[in-house]
Amino acid sequence: MSNKKTIFFSAFRYLLPSDYENWLERMAVDGWLIDRFRQWSSIVMTFRRADPGKYRFVYDPQVSPREEYIDTYKQFGWEYLGRMASAHMWRMKYEGERPEAFSDQDSIIKRNKRTIAAVSVSFTIFLVTVLVMGALLLVYNNSLSAPDRTQIIIAEGLFGVIMLALGTVMLFLRKNETH
Repeated sequence: MSNKKTIFFSAFRYLLPSDYENWLERMAVDGWLIDRFRQWSSIVMTFRRADPGKYRFVYDPQVSPREEYIDTYKQFGWEYLGRMASAHMWRMKYEGERPEAFSDQDSIIKRNKRTIAAVSVSFTIFLVTVLVMGALLLVYNNSLSAPDRTQIIIAEGLFGVIMLALGTVMLFLRKNETH
């Protein structure tokens, strides 16, 4: 049996932060732990075989965290796993009652709104890119060679699909922002 397991596109399978955390916790109960959370973890995440245990994971988007952000979590016993873009990942092994990083429903909603804001930024970037490429294609259509025009149309389509996917994710997160 292998001591490593690789999962692709995990962040796209579990869109709500609570669903993502719960999935990581189920993986830990099955004996699979992540060691590091980094920029490419949304695309590829590697788990290592470990003793099965109860771990609480916290996915916390913080674009510009306070200076004492990491130290505060660590003082309360959380292990810092790393950062993916603006999202920080924390882990705590526990027995008995599951620890909470967010003390009330209002703080959970604020965390979910930060997640929506992060997706909104990506959506806006792709929307602007699609609009600019479309405008350039209209303006310079006659001066482009057929292969250049084809490449731009393919890129426009790819970026458009990504933009629509991000828009769908934003709508899903908005509908479920209290979870």
